[in-house]
Amino acid sequence: MQRRTYHSDEGWLLSYADLITNLLILFAMLLAAAELSPARMQKIAEGLSGVEQPASLSAIQEEIDARIAAEGLQELVRTTLTDDGLEVALNSGLVFDSGSAVIRPEHEDALGRMLGTLSPYGERYRFAVEGHTDTTPILPGGPFDSNWDLSTGRANAVRDRLEAVGIGPSRMRVEGYADAVPLPEDQLQGLSPEERLARHRRVVVRIH
Repeated sequence: MQRRTYHSDEGWLLSYADLITNLLILFAMLLAAAELSPARMQKIAEGLSGVEQPASLSAIQEEIDARIAAEGLQELVRTTLTDDGLEVALNSGLVFDSGSAVIRPEHEDALGRMLGTLSPYGERYRFAVEGHTDTTPILPGGPFDSNWDLSTGRANAVRDRLEAVGIGPSRMRVEGYADAVPLPEDQLQGLSPEERLARHRRVVVRIH
């Protein structure tokens, strides 16, 4: 059997095959990176470098938590860092009167100072303000026709405060979810029925 002889002028095929392989790997890495949220990308970068990134979401969380402690707002505000961003959740059962979208006067100044910690990051991040309610129906005759309206009204009240501390309107969006997005069960374990309802009543500022 005659053995095939490879000529030197066919060597470019190996280089071409390597180039195609490397391009495929590059595109796969770019696609994977495009599907990661900024919060997840920051976690990966910090994990690889071992250094907290300047103005990262985790650094902002530390700053907000310090403000919460200084103002004594632990019952009103809590923060959670997720793959979708940094969540700053306001207990709307304490921040608002029942069925109202007006922030209680006694909390206005403290909440304003807490939200003011976000002002330096208004050009770096975007902000989603999400209103949530429990499953209790709205009574007729009030200012809101449904929990959808109430959740959106409360989210808009918080959006107003963010705009007042310098967050531009183009950097924000408002979302009202009523009772359609309940909290995960693991965040409600050990709570009484009334406490579970109260935990669902919240306005979340998601920084992403």
